[in-house]
Amino acid sequence: MIAKVSLPSNYGDNTLVLMMQTPKTLYAYWELSQNQRSALAEKKKLVLRLNSANRGVYRTYTIEPYWDSFYFTGVDPGMEYYCDISVEDGDNELYPIIYSNPISSPSVNTYSEPAETAGSNFWGKGTPVARESKWKGYSSGIFYN
Repeated sequence: MIAKVSLPSNYGDNTLVLMMQTPKTLYAYWELSQNQRSALAEKKKLVLRLNSANRGVYRTYTIEPYWDSFYFTGVDPGMEYYCDISVEDGDNELYPIIYSNPISSPSVNTYSEPAETAGSNFWGKGTPVARESKWKGYSSGIFYN
């Protein structure tokens, strides 16, 4: 019999990762150790900042110590970004505690929206079906309501 193994809910690391979802939407997730979260809960304010490389702070958001992810929508394509989590202390100054990896968002002219017809070589191409709404679903090349 194989022993049942489960993944831990966290690894006790302090890490911040920035990813691109689309050229105009970025996603950040982080893990903070329990000791780090406890220390941050005592601070005046916790801030997530999206920074544009070589241009400085792009956007600033107040976050809660128990949050672990955030979407940045409406960002400018074709730029390099990174983010940080900072604390605002009693002197109203921001002190970064962790930085993310840098990412480059492609220019809009290199990005195109997915075609209306979905499918793959494995299942075959779906056939568009005329209907009132623009929503189309495809599975095995056949349209399903």
